[in-house]
Amino acid sequence: MEEIEGTSRQDKAKMYEKRVENIMNASQTHLVVATLLVTVTFAAGFTLPGGFDSDPNSTNKGTAILIRNTAFCAFVVTDAIAFSCSAGTMFIYYFMADTRRSSKDYTEMYPLLWKLYNDAIFLQGMAMFVVVIAFVSGMYATLAHSAALAISVCIIGCTSFLIYFWVYFRGVQNLIRTEQSGET
Repeated sequence: MEEIEGTSRQDKAKMYEKRVENIMNASQTHLVVATLLVTVTFAAGFTLPGGFDSDPNSTNKGTAILIRNTAFCAFVVTDAIAFSCSAGTMFIYYFMADTRRSSKDYTEMYPLLWKLYNDAIFLQGMAMFVVVIAFVSGMYATLAHSAALAISVCIIGCTSFLIYFWVYFRGVQNLIRTEQSGET
């Protein structure tokens, strides 16, 4: 933990209290996103692209129609990854809230909350990344008979990654500029 020279114990406690409050406030918004992603990926897992075999005389009744389609398999796997990452994120935020409730020593609580917060951001970023792949692969599987439309969806979906990276690197550039100029 960093030591801030010339700062009283009471000032340090206030500073860590403010940091904890900032983390918890941001976590509330992130929790909403994680919850929405869990909900959507859960629903997508039961309303599979292409639907289910409903022929009463079929030995495959109730199984996914596109089960042998590679794009469909990619959809299922990435949907499961997005669900798991978002559910993990929700658990981390729950644990963070419980940790905050059970301790009032902000100087000891802050390092743990900061680590958990960063872990949650990583998992949620992963979920947001793979949910785009799930969407694109699911659309590709169901639009395979219209190659032009399927490829268009793939291009649009993959373009979103460029936007994500652009936004991320712009944010990093702004942080670097802020640190170099000495602003806090």
